[in-house]
Amino acid sequence: MKKLSKEDLKDYNKINRIETKGCLYIISTPIGNYDDISLRAIKLLQTVDILLCEDTRRTKKLLSYLKIKRKNLISYNDNNGSSKRPYIIAKLLAKTDIGIVSDAGTPLISDPGYKLVQDCNRNNIKITHAPGPSSIINGLILSGLPTNQFYFGGFVSPKKNLKKKQFSVTKNNVMTGVWFDTCLRLKNTLEIMLDVFGNRKIAIARELTKIHEEIIFSELMSIKEIINKRENNDKPIKGEIVLILQGYNRKNDIDFNILSINIKEKLKTYSLKDAVNKIVIETELPKNLVYNQAMKIKKKT
Repeated sequence: MKKLSKEDLKDYNKINRIETKGCLYIISTPIGNYDDISLRAIKLLQTVDILLCEDTRRTKKLLSYLKIKRKNLISYNDNNGSSKRPYIIAKLLAKTDIGIVSDAGTPLISDPGYKLVQDCNRNNIKITHAPGPSSIINGLILSGLPTNQFYFGGFVSPKKNLKKKQFSVTKNNVMTGVWFDTCLRLKNTLEIMLDVFGNRKIAIARELTKIHEEIIFSELMSIKEIINKRENNDKPIKGEIVLILQGYNRKNDIDFNILSINIKEKLKTYSLKDAVNKIVIETELPKNLVYNQAMKIKKKT
């Protein structure tokens, strides 16, 4: 490790002092494990004049863990943001330092904080970010799927039709896809994913950085069976969910309805083994995928 010179230390100490009054500090906080808080975040939580919180009750728990006693916690979220922004901007213009935190992780990701940043930019107010945990990045790097390029699709819609449209627009995207979902909607989401994307690899990341952190890695065709087995064993998937999906390639582009019709026709003339082999030669699909689909059809007949 390079030894820091006196000049390096001087610059480092400058960075770690709050120099500019009237600055908006975007402060990342832990997504589960409170020990993931950064030293810079702790310092800012202690020293900013006003702290904007998505939910003050959640933030107070973190502050209590860090043994930080402070006043001037203000609720700022989707419901009250438009009415609070003029007051916040006025305070910033009056050289008040303000921090903003979400309930967990990095603010502005799938929350309304970006509107405040827009207003700050319009008013030439300084903004900076104390970086830290993000469930998007955590889930991605633990998934085993390519990380060189990825896209974030936000929260999966609770409505089936909108969910299907949400996935369909990214169907041919070669990058790894990341979404947020809830455990209650997970099974329906996975069914729609299989219908839209075909049999791609997927990782389900849950309870990231917490005691029960878990990554379930499988293919869309078999993931539902894994979930059902867990439910039958009284070990259902709970907690906050991050879905990480393999990007598009030609092998993913499978119409299972057409494949099923093809299998049924072949089984009228050929044995299961021969039917599978002929379809693999015709379609160049993975043999285990065709075989598994053929077995499902044969069991039903």
